[in-house]
Amino acid sequence: MTMLNGLNYFVAQQGSGAPVWLLLHGFMGSHTDFAKIAPKLAGTVLMPDLLGHGATTSHAAAERYQIERQVADLASLLAKRQVKQVNLLGYSMGGRLALAFALSHPELVHCLILESSSPGLATETERQKRRQHDQILVERLQKNGLAQFVTEWTALPLFASQRKLPAATQQFIRQQRLQQNPAGLALSLQQMGTGSQPNYWPALANFELPVHLIVGAADAKFQATTEKMLARLPNASRTVISNAGHNVHLEQSAAYLATVNQFVQREGS
Repeated sequence: MTMLNGLNYFVAQQGSGAPVWLLLHGFMGSHTDFAKIAPKLAGTVLMPDLLGHGATTSHAAAERYQIERQVADLASLLAKRQVKQVNLLGYSMGGRLALAFALSHPELVHCLILESSSPGLATETERQKRRQHDQILVERLQKNGLAQFVTEWTALPLFASQRKLPAATQQFIRQQRLQQNPAGLALSLQQMGTGSQPNYWPALANFELPVHLIVGAADAKFQATTEKMLARLPNASRTVISNAGHNVHLEQSAAYLATVNQFVQREGS
């Protein structure tokens, strides 16, 4: 365990040397999200379980889950490991955190890869509606328990393409979700859900770091979002990967890795 600003984080590490990667998982995930990816990335790969997820503590005050506080925790992690710069990759919730980190600490980021992610919601009306939606999810989780919550989450249209995955892979995903701490998930939804994070859309126009956006061809919602992001970011590219939905790195890991490696090689990392 690694102590970051007073909280115990679990940080998996794979490989050694340069470059250094920082991989951030999605909601109800952990460092094991990247089991297919990490061994095939050159250099050192750091994979923290984000606050309230995996083996990282869930016992923290609600405000510690806010995205700005988690950004500070990641900066503390890099300082402790004496890492000066990373290739930063985030998936879904982890992508929102990755973008927040890169906006706050551009000097620590060589390049940014965002998979199935967004800069948040543009209006307060949208954010309030999303917070209400997430609060309903929290209440279902607390009332019905984790197993039922996982079943309902798996059935969301966003993850429909995952039903084509091998049964063993689907079972792996379910077991990973069932190992989460319900209290941590609830606080994560409430404090760093899309409705609670700041609106980063206005910041995109002045964000000069190289960014690569990855999205699945079956994920219409995030295709539209990333198209808008591509139009606003001054130094961005995008790949739409066939036969994949929201979780591209799991559903099409070979194509995903090829895209990631091509991008970082182009950026000289």
